[in-house]
Amino acid sequence: MDVKPKNKIKIVYILPSLDKGGAERFLTDLILNLDHQIYEPILLLFQRGGEWLSELTAENIPVIILEKKYKLDLKNFYQLLSILKKIKPQIVHTQLGGDIYGRLAAKILKVPVILSTEQNVNPDENIVRHIFKKISNGYADKIVAISQAVRKDLIFRYKIKADKIRVIPNGLEISKFLGASGRLANHEKLKNKALTFGTIGRLSPQKGHSILIKAWAKLKTPGLRCLIAGEGDLTDKLTKQIKEAGLEERVKLIGLVSDPAAFLNSLDAFIFPSLWEGQGIVLLEAGLVGRPIIASAVDGILEIIDEETGWLVPAGDETALAVKIDWLADNLDSPLVKERVEKLRSRLIATYDIKKIVTAYQALYQELLKTKITYENTTS
Repeated sequence: MDVKPKNKIKIVYILPSLDKGGAERFLTDLILNLDHQIYEPILLLFQRGGEWLSELTAENIPVIILEKKYKLDLKNFYQLLSILKKIKPQIVHTQLGGDIYGRLAAKILKVPVILSTEQNVNPDENIVRHIFKKISNGYADKIVAISQAVRKDLIFRYKIKADKIRVIPNGLEISKFLGASGRLANHEKLKNKALTFGTIGRLSPQKGHSILIKAWAKLKTPGLRCLIAGEGDLTDKLTKQIKEAGLEERVKLIGLVSDPAAFLNSLDAFIFPSLWEGQGIVLLEAGLVGRPIIASAVDGILEIIDEETGWLVPAGDETALAVKIDWLADNLDSPLVKERVEKLRSRLIATYDIKKIVTAYQALYQELLKTKITYENTTS
């Protein structure tokens, strides 16, 4: 039986911003799809607003925005502490940069349930953040890993006990992407038209864009174009790399895209050359739209794509990536490609529908609340 107090269960979600990214997109969908008869979600952004903010405000979801100015900003922390004290939530749910501040504040205020979602593996995490994250992990009642890869990383890197971790993948509104699918089936005489492959991702070392550009310089397929959507710290460096390779007419950095489904549907295939990945929600989007996918064979990605649903290459291997791109460009209209596309889409629909994922989170909320109530009753 669900925990249903007279008043709704207040959940404060804490993260830095709603910048355009898979984790931010997922949290927005999670909040929008909660059972609002039982839960009262409140979003606290301690740095700024962001891309998905309007979707929440349109549904009258309370959003509180602070402006963190420094990496260690005590004023920001005390603002967060004061807000939580006033709201008196039953649950604090953090993710991304919200973990350290959010969990500490919730612990100080004795919030009944403290929960975090871990969105990525972090091999490049700096030592200071690692120490503070490891300490604050102890404040959480449960940590959700979005994949088995993330679960394994949490156990290895932070020495978290396995029974403290629950694996719940990120999901998405599948209808938004299924409605955009179909371009692949409409191709005619593919070899007589210019093909466009592409990718979406933050322009950071993790996402492997430099490897993708190197692969493009090795292609044998004439005229094949690549569109790279996203923004990040490597914009200037990647722009220079494209120019030095003489690929200005074939590889384009197009910045953020406002409609990922429409962008993906404009492509002939999707490439995901990440060097490491917790899950990669854009893989779900591309698969639902019906794009054939070439991706790095790394943990996280391997939980979504295999050799029956896409094409895998060793991470960081531009030569292998170029070979696979050339092959796919030459065989895009083949029965094999269509078979893998349909198999992936069916698998994604069955596994990653946001409604199914929200049900799993709500069950976890209830489980943790019951545990807390039972504990308090036995110790009082």
